[in-house]
Amino acid sequence: MESRRRLLIVNPNTSARITGMIEARVRLQLKDRFVLRTATAGFGFDYVASRAGIAVAGHAVLDAVAKALAEGDRPDAILLACFGDPGFDALAEVCDMPVVGFAEAGLHAAAALPRPFIAATRGRVWREVILELAQKLGIAGHLAGVETIDHLTDDPTRIAAFLATRARETGARRVLMGGAGLIPNLAAIAAASEVPVLDAHRAAIEKLARCAEAAGASGRPRPDAVQVAGVSGPLEQLLARSGLALPAAPD
Repeated sequence: MESRRRLLIVNPNTSARITGMIEARVRLQLKDRFVLRTATAGFGFDYVASRAGIAVAGHAVLDAVAKALAEGDRPDAILLACFGDPGFDALAEVCDMPVVGFAEAGLHAAAALPRPFIAATRGRVWREVILELAQKLGIAGHLAGVETIDHLTDDPTRIAAFLATRARETGARRVLMGGAGLIPNLAAIAAASEVPVLDAHRAAIEKLARCAEAAGASGRPRPDAVQVAGVSGPLEQLLARSGLALPAAPD
């Protein structure tokens, strides 16, 4: 019997509760097809809501993955479980397995469908981040806008009505929603919405499974190694193995 592929789910914030919610969401979709392991940021913010938080989360992601890899089983793919993908490029650069992010996978999935879409999430900082990411991915022409719903309660009907109105006003045909905190309400929002709602998490999990089954390396070019100091031991070792950092000098 062929052994199951392994997935690593990394949460860039420090909330174990959010990690558990994301793991449950992945398990709901993939059942027992894969062996799941999680890693939660060991430092940083409980909720990433600022540019400073994003910068800290990027470091925390690298550190959490480095420690998970140092402890044992090598995953076949990694899920960066935050709609905004803090640290995505750095993680993809340092790892030799595929990395999938909630935002990049969701944006690609929405852009693959005809006509424009809007994206929606909580957290004002993510509006600019998602717009920048869409530009980088080459799909800005498909994205009619990014809406933050911080001013709304968790009432699915109110959220659905607001987003349907914004979709009509911008000429969008669908809404892409992402953000781990929204996971419990996404089905209810979609059911109440007059326009189709795409789940960025579903798109990312589907892509994660495909990447793990293909078992390909990231294949990104890497710069010459340089000296590194002040990072954790596991991260220093990961950077050295990836060819980004010079091996530590013996004591």
